[in-house]
Amino acid sequence: MSAGRCYIGTSGWSYPHWGKGRFYPRGTKPGDYLAYYSREFGTVEINASFYQPPRPEMIDRWREATGSRFLFAIKLWRRITHERKLADCEQELRDFLSRVEAFGPKRGPLLIQLPPSLHRDDERLDGFLNAFKAVGGKARWRFAVEFRHPSWLATPVYALLDGHGAACVLADLARCPIVEPNDSPFFYVRRHGPGGAYRGCYSADHLAADADRIRAWLQSGRDVYVYFNNDIEGHAIDNARQLRERVARS
Repeated sequence: MSAGRCYIGTSGWSYPHWGKGRFYPRGTKPGDYLAYYSREFGTVEINASFYQPPRPEMIDRWREATGSRFLFAIKLWRRITHERKLADCEQELRDFLSRVEAFGPKRGPLLIQLPPSLHRDDERLDGFLNAFKAVGGKARWRFAVEFRHPSWLATPVYALLDGHGAACVLADLARCPIVEPNDSPFFYVRRHGPGGAYRGCYSADHLAADADRIRAWLQSGRDVYVYFNNDIEGHAIDNARQLRERVARS
């Protein structure tokens, strides 16, 4: 069995405070941020797609700014997850997927972030995932679901995800920490900062524990995607680098 592949990056790349020497050299134009970012990291999680589907010309620019093996994890449009709450949204889903298919071979997993107000509803989730497969057609998508209400953390929900080949996002949000994965073909981890407040720096012990789990997952032949979202003080950059180095150690 061949080992899985590990992709480690941050949630977003365009933050003003990163451009003041925190990550990007002073004087770097915002339009050049992604090209600079992609020289160090091989993946990024797109936040902008949550607010509206990215325009074709924007996707073209992002593709051109990155290397051939770069991957974009794409957050699903909030009209589907937060406004429609996964119901009666086939047209919106079709519009969104047709737009982001333009990422081509640089298209990574699709992140389905649910709102905290959406409580467990197995029938709703199952119906949405079936609609997703029908609308997605022949395109092979990897999709990961981030639950933000603890009622979802139940064995039948995990079994439902298993049946669809979807991953349960492992996240450390204060109100809904998720630490155990389901039996998915891949793993998706979001690190929102110690305490889940989008700030603060992870300790060496925390990163070492994450690295141990990731290496075990990789040895099982499954890919792992990790995105740091503790960007407020720029610690996401440091922690992504540190975790990458730890995972690389034999």
